[in-house]
Amino acid sequence: MQLRALAFALGAAAAVAACGPVDQPVTGAEPAAARGLALAAPAPVCVFFNVPPLWTVFGAPVGTPMGAVVWVENGIPVSARRFLQMGGAWSFNWMRIEPVPAVFTLGAGQTDHTNNINAGFDFTGLGFPVNKVTFNWLNLGGYENLSVNGSPIFVGQLSAPPAFLGGAGVATAWGFVAGGKQGTTTLTGPINRILVGGQEEWLDNVCAYP
Repeated sequence: MQLRALAFALGAAAAVAACGPVDQPVTGAEPAAARGLALAAPAPVCVFFNVPPLWTVFGAPVGTPMGAVVWVENGIPVSARRFLQMGGAWSFNWMRIEPVPAVFTLGAGQTDHTNNINAGFDFTGLGFPVNKVTFNWLNLGGYENLSVNGSPIFVGQLSAPPAFLGGAGVATAWGFVAGGKQGTTTLTGPINRILVGGQEEWLDNVCAYP
């Protein structure tokens, strides 16, 4: 009887020793293989409009040349571009770095207020193929422009965009706020550059994903 008990105890100990590493909680440093998997895909790279000082203005009133790169944030050059009006005329007014309007719950910190001007974003220098771009917007009047990969410019409401532009899918989730609308537009597909702006439009969190 004692021999059987001893044999059972030895067998149980051997079983615990065999399965212990699997059954125990993971503690300490993350295994190298897991770290490699976590770092395999680059994180999204974003323009948060935090590089220019607050209240900086770009555009015709301060002599910014059309198409000029006005700052670079996280490897993404941002340029000032002309705006296409509904009737086909072009304008080049101003964009200004401002605090987030109180009604813009999708924004944070500083935002880019565009007034009859477009902001251009170039993703070609990021070091990875961009397959998705998202941006948050607030519209408190007028209409907007959107172009992807040099496509013809869409003129209308970002709340009702075309399904495709420049080889990328376009989708917007939006809702009403006091005085207008706010939303998030998602572009899906190979994307090199975009331009977007409006007549009374605020932009924030322009993010590029692999």
